[in-house]
Amino acid sequence: MSKSHYHPLSIGLHWLMFILFVIALAAIEIRGYVPKDAGAEFRAQLRQWHILSGLFVFVLVWLRIAVKLRFGAPPILGESAWQVRAAHALHGLLYLVMILLPVTGVVFSQAGGREIGVFGVVLPMMVSPDPELRALVKNVHELLGNAVYFLVGLHAVAALWHHFVLKDDTLRRMRFKQD
Repeated sequence: MSKSHYHPLSIGLHWLMFILFVIALAAIEIRGYVPKDAGAEFRAQLRQWHILSGLFVFVLVWLRIAVKLRFGAPPILGESAWQVRAAHALHGLLYLVMILLPVTGVVFSQAGGREIGVFGVVLPMMVSPDPELRALVKNVHELLGNAVYFLVGLHAVAALWHHFVLKDDTLRRMRFKQD
C-alpha cells in the first residue's frame, strides 16, 4: 500500500459494508410497506435479511478496525484543520454506529422475547424479555438507523465535494488501483 492509497482489504471492506448497509436499510424500509396480515412470510424474510446484514456489519467492522491498525490509512486530505477534524469525527461516528446498531438490534429483539439465529446458530441471550427495555432500545436503534442515512449521506457528499470541486484524490484512493 502506498501512503496515498488505502490497502485493498480496506477498500474491499468499505464497499462490502456499504452494500450490507444498503441491504439492511432497504429490507427494513420495504418491510414497513408489506401488510402484516397478507405478507407475514415476506415480512419475516425481510426481517431476517435486515438482521443478517446487520450482524455481518458487526463482524466486519472489527476486521476493518484490525486492518486499519495493521495497514494504516492515508492522511485525510483537507484544505484546513477543521476539515480534517470533521472527517475524523465523521469516521468515528460511522464506526460507532457500525458497532452500536447491531448490538442494539440484538438487545431490542431479545428484550422482545425473540431469539436471533444466524445460519442455524442461535446467539446467546444477552437480556431477558423486558417490554420497557425493548421500547427504550427500539427507540435508540431507530435513532441510530436514521443517523446512518445522515452520516453516510454526509460522507458521500464530502467525497464527491473533494472529487468534483476540490479535484483531489480523496475518492480515487478508495477504489482499487488500475495498475
